[in-house]
Amino acid sequence: MHLVRRLNIPLILTLTRLAIAPLLLPFLIYYLFPSQSFITHIILASLCAFVCLTDFLDGYLARKYSQVTSLGKLLDPIADKLFMSAMFITLVAVQKFYFMWAILLIGREFAMNGLRAFAAQQRHIVNVSMLGRLKTTFQGILLVVIILNPYRWIGVYGGYLWTLLEVLLLVATMFFSFYSAFKYYQNTLEKLKTLA
Repeated sequence: MHLVRRLNIPLILTLTRLAIAPLLLPFLIYYLFPSQSFITHIILASLCAFVCLTDFLDGYLARKYSQVTSLGKLLDPIADKLFMSAMFITLVAVQKFYFMWAILLIGREFAMNGLRAFAAQQRHIVNVSMLGRLKTTFQGILLVVIILNPYRWIGVYGGYLWTLLEVLLLVATMFFSFYSAFKYYQNTLEKLKTLA
């Protein structure tokens, strides 16, 4: 009952994103592994884009209508990381993304979750920075482009323009992922020192 009283639209969007992540994976595996029509890729990419859009909307609505809560601050990045991690794992499974890149990106997310949980135990919650938002934006765009790519395997002849676009987005995603992680660690460490 206490949780129900605390629900608002931004928090509902966050919880929706948490629920959609595991539900979307079987469809991705089923439809992407056996090479399907480009229409299928468009539909799946649109679903992915919708989920990514909810990440923007919940933060925007929470700030605009003064509905920012500690629970929302804690759950929003968890929902984001769960969805992104699940998507990258699925794309590795259907051979549309390299395992090494997925390990780096997912490892970064788990490290940040651990740091965020530790900071929360110390009664400190770090707000999402612009770098973090850029990281999430580029991750979302990268996922959509990978899903839209009609070529089944990485590096297939005729798909080099798609590959080039994916590489450029991957470089931007990696940069913002690890630079934002460094700044988050630095900011959290400074704040925890002031609380000590």
